[in-house]
Amino acid sequence: MATIYQNLQSLVSTDRHFSFNARQFVEENITRSWTLTLWLVILTYVTVQFAIGELLTEPILTTIVLVVWLGTVAWTALNEVTRQHVPVTFWLKNNLYSSITNVLLTLLLTLLIISFLRGFIGWAVVRASFSTNPEVAEETLAEYGDPGANWGAVIDNLGQMAIYRYPRGEVANLYLALALLVVLAVPSIIIFRSERYRKSLLRRALTLAWVTLPLVVWFLLRGIDYWRIAAVIAAIVVVYVVGSAASAWARQRGAVIRTAASLLWVLLAVGLVVLTANLTGVSDSVAYETWGGFLLTIVISVFAIAVSFPIGLVMALGRRSTIRGVPAWLTYLIALGIMIWGLLYSTPANLEAARTPTEQLYAYWPLAVPVIAFLFQRYFAGNVLALFSTMYIEMVRGVPLITVLFMSVILFPIFLPPGMEFPATLRVMAAAALFSAAYLAENVRGGLQSIPQGQYEAADAIGLSTYQKYRLIILPQALRAVIPAIVGQFIGLFKDTTLVAIVGLTDLLGTANNISAQPDWLGVRREPYVFIAIVYFVGSAIMAGYSRRLERELGVGER
Repeated sequence: MATIYQNLQSLVSTDRHFSFNARQFVEENITRSWTLTLWLVILTYVTVQFAIGELLTEPILTTIVLVVWLGTVAWTALNEVTRQHVPVTFWLKNNLYSSITNVLLTLLLTLLIISFLRGFIGWAVVRASFSTNPEVAEETLAEYGDPGANWGAVIDNLGQMAIYRYPRGEVANLYLALALLVVLAVPSIIIFRSERYRKSLLRRALTLAWVTLPLVVWFLLRGIDYWRIAAVIAAIVVVYVVGSAASAWARQRGAVIRTAASLLWVLLAVGLVVLTANLTGVSDSVAYETWGGFLLTIVISVFAIAVSFPIGLVMALGRRSTIRGVPAWLTYLIALGIMIWGLLYSTPANLEAARTPTEQLYAYWPLAVPVIAFLFQRYFAGNVLALFSTMYIEMVRGVPLITVLFMSVILFPIFLPPGMEFPATLRVMAAAALFSAAYLAENVRGGLQSIPQGQYEAADAIGLSTYQKYRLIILPQALRAVIPAIVGQFIGLFKDTTLVAIVGLTDLLGTANNISAQPDWLGVRREPYVFIAIVYFVGSAIMAGYSRRLERELGVGER
């Protein structure tokens, strides 16, 4: 009691100097404008009505919230007028109680969150059934007037939602792939963040292991023999060692030798691709059609992210390239030749076959070739790379993802030679990667445009080549500036994989849709959707958290 008395005495102590003008406060925070007054009246009415409703529904908890809210508001207001804030009231003033609107919104949002959590917990836990026996689950839910969730449907189908029709005899390969990922991730956290290992052989070995891991995981998912995996790993090691040795030797030689070393890298990479293609074929024990559930979602997301990044980077650089293009005289000469050939051989036949004035107009398409040549020189200065990059980015960004998916599944096989066929899973993965690359290219281009011109000039002044300038100076700064945009694109891609269900593949959302059609769980829809929403939220939160951590480490946004 003595302590309480001392605290109360300190509150009314004459040492506190009040500085409060009620009239000025009302004029600044309530009657400054008629819109503010109207807004406060509406907000107060809504808050009071909702608080009364919550008092009738949950009187004890709502009363506690109101008491805490009133106490903290009074404490913060007292310390504000006396200019004697403590850390708690200072934080409350800056974050929750900075205005009358924020004071009311804090109470309203707190009551809304509590109301939502109370309803969700009641539905998901208190009145829920967790039995995988449909009859027992029905009896349990029948005990409540307002039955809750039937989680038995989700628990009973966890295996299907995870891997769908993937052969259960090959599940050990999935565990092995996950184990490899963990084994590489644990030491990488230490080695890649330590300057002591920056140029060590161990770091290079880990880098090579991460480069090899996607192919190894791919082979494990296909269920092929382990000797093939060993062959691919050995080939990658040979390519890396030979290519690195050739590059190190070529750096000390002339430009011709360096160009030859670069060509050697290309040849080795092509050979590796050919070897990989020969080792994956009809002998694989796991068909692509069996991939599904969360496994398919992860495979499409990881593949699209890994492949779209280098493609988007190249497209961004290509769109901004200023290399010398095709000379104007050569462009117009080629355009003139195409126009003459079209007018002589294409236009007469098209005019004979034309049945409408529109078709007759289309028959004179060769006349548009010189116009296209002029626009090509006018806006791209003959730069074919910039033209192709711009057309690719704008065309892909001009259509929704579902259109690209349908094209990959329906139209792409038409252009293949007879007898050649690609599984729908591979076509969808490629479509997702190419679609994401266009958006990522624009994100990277925005980062490139944020780099001051002085950085380019400084790199040129110290004699760096174009490759060195972009690798060492420009791209690190550009990518650092657009980390939030890139990660946001990857999060969107991760969630957009649900669209593959429309083109016949069964991802995590597809397996959730199948549950409600099962005889034992007819009509159970909300529970699978809530479960996959949590899965997508956790995946997105992990990527967003890593993005924030990376931003802090690189000092993104700091000045």
